[in-house]
Amino acid sequence: MLNQHGKDFVKILESIRYSKSKYEVFSDWLIMTAATLYSWKKDKNVEEEYLHIANQYTKEELDKHAQLLAITVEALEKEEQDFLGEVFTFAELTNSRNGQFFTPYHISRMSAEMTIGDTFPEGRIVWVNDPTCGSGGMLVAAASVMKEKEFNYQQNALFIAQDIDARCARMAFIQLSLIGAPAIIYCMNTLTMQEYWHRETIGYYIADMDFRLKWENTIRKLKEIEAGVQKPATEESKPVEIKMPSREAVQGELF
Repeated sequence: MLNQHGKDFVKILESIRYSKSKYEVFSDWLIMTAATLYSWKKDKNVEEEYLHIANQYTKEELDKHAQLLAITVEALEKEEQDFLGEVFTFAELTNSRNGQFFTPYHISRMSAEMTIGDTFPEGRIVWVNDPTCGSGGMLVAAASVMKEKEFNYQQNALFIAQDIDARCARMAFIQLSLIGAPAIIYCMNTLTMQEYWHRETIGYYIADMDFRLKWENTIRKLKEIEAGVQKPATEESKPVEIKMPSREAVQGELF
């Protein structure tokens, strides 16, 4: 069942524009909110995307869209959770006919606890990858477990999320942005490797991930040269990667 934040979210969502379906309004909110949280990048294409949607609403309706963001912020500040995934499911916005279902957050949390160990390498970036991220619930759970284990995920982890559904990719982007996670979210087909777009969170920028990834790559190459150019990288020098459990057999079937 939805918590109070979720109920408030759905109530406002249903009151925004009666000429559009709840599904359409939510999709529009995802586009505008994701664009707002990506404004630090100064991407003209994203700005135009935002304006194209915003021009379809009145000022009063846009104020309600802003209220939805405020509710989402409050919900994630109160506790780490897959807030948008829960709303997406219980407000019946998923495409169940195509097998689109989301993992309940408590299951994601349990999976993260079983996957993530108790020790982390010092001075290294830990990669957390979910190739079928849905709303990002598994990655939010991973961040929560890292925090509980006193590992600073906002500085020392890189979250990689991929999904073929643009709505899912945007939900993951919004939630990972709001919890301060350094992340890159790809809207892509992970079977054919066709990419439609990708976006970095503000946490990625704050953690200076571009520089740190280049530095780690340089150190790794220097170690390889020292060990012998033709020798493969040692386990110690390879990127530290956590692959979250696969939850689907076919791209696009989310559960």
